Amino acid sequence: MRKFFLFILILLVLLIPAREIYAQRAVVKAETLNVRSGPGTKFEVIEKLKKGDSYLIDKIEGNWVQLAWPIEAWVFKGLVKIEEQHASLDELQIDFQNWLLDKYYRIRSIEFKSDWQIWLKLREYPSRKTLVKMAKEIALEYKKQTGYSKRPVVVTIFKRDRAYITAKY
Repeated sequence: MRKFFLFILILLVLLIPAREIYAQRAVVKAETLNVRSGPGTKFEVIEKLKKGDSYLIDKIEGNWVQLAWPIEAWVFKGLVKIEEQHASLDELQIDFQNWLLDKYYRIRSIEFKSDWQIWLKLREYPSRKTLVKMAKEIALEYKKQTGYSKRPVVVTIFKRDRAYITAKY
């Protein structure tokens, strides 16, 4: 009997994908598309997108799609193509890490402590104000690239093995 339960347990572990993300993307079909501050034409236009632009989706409400942006951003559902995205969080984090290293030459090391915690060590340290701005940009870009929206992302920048800046967005 124990062997049977052990076999079932091993089978379940093998069948469950590790940290799999199933996200949807909105791909713009129109030449230009208005992004609005709410789901409807009565809301202010806050941005214009071009054909082929692609963004992660937070939710779909009737004929309107909320984009995964740091601010409330809605587009008309009929003017976008909705695509499924199946990628592991590990794959998305690797892409994010490459973006991060391209953008910030100061980064010496990156460590993902969880799906919502990023630890950084730098080669040089600008002002605290600059580091806070950098941490905010990193957290928001992480959410954008991975589609992670379960909780705030925490970016901690270490200096001499001590937390120097911690930002939560």
